[in-house]
Amino acid sequence: MKKLFICGVTGSIGMQTLEVLRSEIFNKKIELVGCSIFSSLEKAKKIIEEFSPKILAVSDITIDTPKEYKGCRIIKSETSVEEAIELLKPDISLVATSGAAGIKHTFAAIEFSKRIALANKESVVCCGNILTDKINTLNKKLIPVDSEHSAIFQLLLGDSNFEKIILTASGGSLRDKSIEEFNSATVESVLNHPVWAMGKRITVDSASMVNKALEYIEAYYLFNTKNIEIVINRNSHVHSIVKYYDGVMKFHFGYPDMKNPIAFSLSYPERVYKNSVPDITSCEIKFEKVDYEKYSILKLLPKILGNLSLQTAFNASDEIAVEYFLNKKIEFSKIYKIIEKTVEKIDYEKINAFKIEDILEIDALSRKIAREIISC
Repeated sequence: MKKLFICGVTGSIGMQTLEVLRSEIFNKKIELVGCSIFSSLEKAKKIIEEFSPKILAVSDITIDTPKEYKGCRIIKSETSVEEAIELLKPDISLVATSGAAGIKHTFAAIEFSKRIALANKESVVCCGNILTDKINTLNKKLIPVDSEHSAIFQLLLGDSNFEKIILTASGGSLRDKSIEEFNSATVESVLNHPVWAMGKRITVDSASMVNKALEYIEAYYLFNTKNIEIVINRNSHVHSIVKYYDGVMKFHFGYPDMKNPIAFSLSYPERVYKNSVPDITSCEIKFEKVDYEKYSILKLLPKILGNLSLQTAFNASDEIAVEYFLNKKIEFSKIYKIIEKTVEKIDYEKINAFKIEDILEIDALSRKIAREIISC
């Protein structure tokens, strides 16, 4: 039995991971030895009752928690996740913590786990080569959980001499809206995703295409290439494409279900999860060009790609802007402007990032700048 720790177990990815663990074959292969939450204690108690983990890490130090529940030790502190991973030393750590908070969890996982199943975008976007160098130095295995990067990872197995990576995007909830409708979109319309069921921030980021910009940056570091293209695939059945020098293109095709990449990250190199298979005779495979005037956030990519400070500013300011949008304090169109201005200010400061501490300082500064921009 492989031992698993899930960071962010009550989030969307965490809960879907539990669904995978309930399947007969994974129930016999994987033991959930620990997990973490921010503050969803009641949900966590039900998970403890079902899976009997040894440790629950709680990051929100303001909530009341017992020291133990049903035989599960509860650690509550700002570093509880890192402490739990170090104590348990699981074979696999699945990092599904949302936002920049997941960076420290990822690096703890790299230190104390053999495999890191990574669903935290910020760890790659903000830390880039710092993360990949650490992985390589310690000879650890990183398996991406994002559907697009999992697809690319699988397509490249045994055949890594590729020419181009093509990321597919659903286009989000606003893909058929005019630019005017796009800019004035309401929270309710933005959260109504046509394909995927995801958390609120990622659903907003899908509508603005920020999510695809982050995935573009991830692909740059994970697969060591700048030759990346984005296309629209409305039904999200094609999760990504790899183009080879001889003109061959490999597609990763399947239902848009996050349990597939989650399961593969746990069972790699085996493929053991059983799921629904689409009828290829009834599924349309069609791609569309991206409208860069509408999804103008993508125009920032050439400026920030490869610059950890600017990538961190991009991500941090988006987190703040999305938070304000969801609370109906700013318009949807302001998200791009807040990100652009924050990136410009961090660029002007010429702050270099060489270690995690630098990244976290830039992240905090970028959030402060974004809030100041909003308040003006």
